[in-house]
Amino acid sequence: MVKVFMFGHALREAVEDPEVEISLEESISLGRLFDNHPDHFQGIMPFLETHELMLTINQKISTLDAMVKDGDTIKITHQGADQSADGARWHNP
Repeated sequence: MVKVFMFGHALREAVEDPEVEISLEESISLGRLFDNHPDHFQGIMPFLETHELMLTINQKISTLDAMVKDGDTIKITHQGADQSADGARWHNP
């Protein structure tokens, strides 16, 4: 089971459920996970195409090519033009 959380007002409005769990039988790329489950992710595709999303797997910034396996936690955060109003601010301590 993979847990997916979506953060930011824009993403929460774009999807039906901002927190989903998806069963995986084998490791797949994050991009393939999105492609295989359009019912959950079609709403975020416009943001993905315009590079407005930060993707993390187990708290590590990732790309669509990163592999996802059973037990992973994926966080998707909208990083649009106005980051103070939507999503999260990312910084190094």
